[in-house]
Amino acid sequence: MAVNAECHDPVLIGGTGRSGSTILGRVLGRHPALFLTNPEEVRFIANPGGAAATLATAQAWWPKRWLAGRESARTVRKCKTIWFDRPGPSGLQLTITMDELDELGARYMKAIRVDPLRATTDFTHAIMAKVAASAPGRRWVDGTPANARVTDLIEPIYPRCQVVSIVRDGRDVAASFVEQKFGPKEVFEALDTWAERSRRMKTAVDRCQPGRILTIDLLDLVRCRRRQTLEQVCGFLGISADPKMLQWFDENVSEERAHIGRWRSQFDESTRLRIDQHYARLVASLERDGVQIPLES
Repeated sequence: MAVNAECHDPVLIGGTGRSGSTILGRVLGRHPALFLTNPEEVRFIANPGGAAATLATAQAWWPKRWLAGRESARTVRKCKTIWFDRPGPSGLQLTITMDELDELGARYMKAIRVDPLRATTDFTHAIMAKVAASAPGRRWVDGTPANARVTDLIEPIYPRCQVVSIVRDGRDVAASFVEQKFGPKEVFEALDTWAERSRRMKTAVDRCQPGRILTIDLLDLVRCRRRQTLEQVCGFLGISADPKMLQWFDENVSEERAHIGRWRSQFDESTRLRIDQHYARLVASLERDGVQIPLES
C-alpha cells in the first residue's frame, strides 16, 4: 500500500482529560500551516493499549518484552474496534479501510519482536499518512488527551514532535468527568484520577528531551492572558498568529463555554466543602513532587 508519511513533526495536544485539549486543537486547526486530524483524537498512539505503550513493552527488559506479541495484537484489535468506529461518526474509519488496517496490522505484529521501533514507526506513520492525506505538507495536530501523559513513550516514534500540555483546576476537571459517559463517575474518584494524571504528565516531561513540551493553563487561555497565551503557543510551534485563527478564537473561545468554575455551581455546599478539602490535600502532595498546580478557577 503506497502511503505518504512526510509529516514527522506533528503537534500533539494533551492533558488530564477534560482540560481543554479539544478547544486548543480546533483553534490551531484554523492555522494554514496546520491540519487538525479527523478524528480530532486518533487515540491509537497514546491511549492505553496503543502503539506507544506497546513499543515501551517491546523495548523493556526480559521477561516483560516477551509480552510484545500479545500487546501488539491488542493494539491492532483496538484499532479495528473501539478506535475505528466511534459515534459521530468518528474514528479511524473516516480515513482508512478495514482491509488497509488488516494489512498494516499483520506486518506490524510480525515485525514487533524483530525490530520494535521500526515496526511501530512503520505502522503509526502509515496510518497517520492516511489520516492527514487531505493536507499534504502541513503538520497534523492531534488532541488525544493522553498525549501529554505518555509523551515520553511517543518520543521514539516522533522524535521531532512538539507537545502542548494543558493544565486545569482539578475541581473543574472532576466536575466535568462526572457528567460524561466515560471516565470516573464519582467526584472524589475523579479528583484522584486528575492528581494521578497530573503526576504522570510531570514524569513524562522530565523524561523527554528539553524544550519539546510547552505547558499552558486553560484559565490563561480563556480568561487571564488570552492573546498572550495563544501567541506563546504559536511561538513555541514556530508559526505566526494567523488573523483568521485569531478571529475564530475570539468568537468561539470563552470562559463561559469552557465552563470555568463549574464545580462551584454543580454541587451542594456540603459537597463543595469536601471537594475543596480533598483537592487541597492532593495539591499539597503534588506540590511536594514538583508538579505544576493550575490556577484556581
